Amino acid sequence: MQAILEEKRSLSKKKGFLFWTIALTIMLAGTIVVAIAIGSTYIEPGEVYKVLLSKLSNGAIFGDVGTTMTQNIIWEIRFPRVLLGAICGSGLAICGVLMQCVTKNPIAEPYILGISSGASCGAVAVIVLGGISSLGINSITSGAFVGSMVSGILVFAIGTQMGKTTSTTRLVLSGMAISTIFSALTNLLIYSADNSNQAKSALFWTVGSLGGAKWDVLLFPFIILVIVIIIAFIMSKSLDILLLGDDSAIILGINIKLIKSIILILATLLTSALVAITGAIGFIGLVVPHVCRTIAGSDHKKLIVLSSLIGSIFLIVSDIVARGLFPPIEIPIGIITSLIGGPFFLYLISKKNYSFGGEE
Repeated sequence: MQAILEEKRSLSKKKGFLFWTIALTIMLAGTIVVAIAIGSTYIEPGEVYKVLLSKLSNGAIFGDVGTTMTQNIIWEIRFPRVLLGAICGSGLAICGVLMQCVTKNPIAEPYILGISSGASCGAVAVIVLGGISSLGINSITSGAFVGSMVSGILVFAIGTQMGKTTSTTRLVLSGMAISTIFSALTNLLIYSADNSNQAKSALFWTVGSLGGAKWDVLLFPFIILVIVIIIAFIMSKSLDILLLGDDSAIILGINIKLIKSIILILATLLTSALVAITGAIGFIGLVVPHVCRTIAGSDHKKLIVLSSLIGSIFLIVSDIVARGLFPPIEIPIGIITSLIGGPFFLYLISKKNYSFGGEE
């Protein structure tokens, strides 16, 4: 009898997960169309849908739809921006899941290792000081990526205790220290800016924006995201076991040093690739994993799927609000994600049935 009840519960959970996956996929598709339609020039969602299908099928579906200007607005300006939002939202949410698992800390998020502070420092240095041509650093994106990688490497080197073990406590504390140092350097650079335009540009970048979206910048973060998702799926059982504690994981035959090292390297690389393009967009990697746990529990295979979908939707919707709240002024998207995510997170953790990793 007990076995039958367990089987029914398992089947019910599978059906529930399938329902959420299908519902969120449909919602993501609708959100993408709406996000492309809304802007300084409103375009009917039906026309957006037709132009996208026409472009994606190379004219085989719907043929030549809309004017040349409409096609350019949709395909060259708004669609890359929305795709960047989907990639970034998905990536930050997945990194949040991975970081919370490795550190076993419910408030861990992608920037816990100081990656965003390093990226901000690198980008602001390029804005204020100019490109360093001798090193080949000629853009904000390049400076941000170098800064984020330097930060990640420093934290990882300090937190691994001379290469013997991977201490999550040392990692978190090292991340806080490195983040503070890079933040101080960033503020110093902003303070020393020659003019207000430089300072404004630097400040805008540190709170995030999807304004730099172009087709040629999407490929690298997308490839990294796909690689991280595939490896995280392969390691999902090990991630489930990690939540039981290091001692239990070792008893069950898990090489915790290898697993943690792989996850930390992947999360650092993905976060660096995203932050280098969009700037520091907060709260997605913190809030979304907790939302997904209320649906799927602590099963990381399900968490990765749901986090990817909800993270994409959340960031695209936030961008719609950022662009449409005070037109034609665009509010930095990091402000919107924090304003939405903060209160929602407080509501989430106040629920009596909320838990993290099986702990009430």
